[in-house]
Amino acid sequence: MNNTGKTLVTVATLALAIGVTIWLFRRKQSMYMLDQVADEGYETAQDILFPNKKRQSRNIHLGPIYHGLN
Repeated sequence: MNNTGKTLVTVATLALAIGVTIWLFRRKQSMYMLDQVADEGYETAQDILFPNKKRQSRNIHLGPIYHGLN
């Protein structure tokens, strides 16, 4: 393999490693936020716990949730 090929493989591997690291970091932050909101137990918990966040998580359902028989 010539130097150009080795360089491209190295850059691709480095980009993949950085991408995975960023993804894991953001996932950890998101799960921490969701755990805090779930511990509060009311639907406005995210607004109260994180007032500076402009965008709410898509995983949070606001309103009643019915777990009845189907």
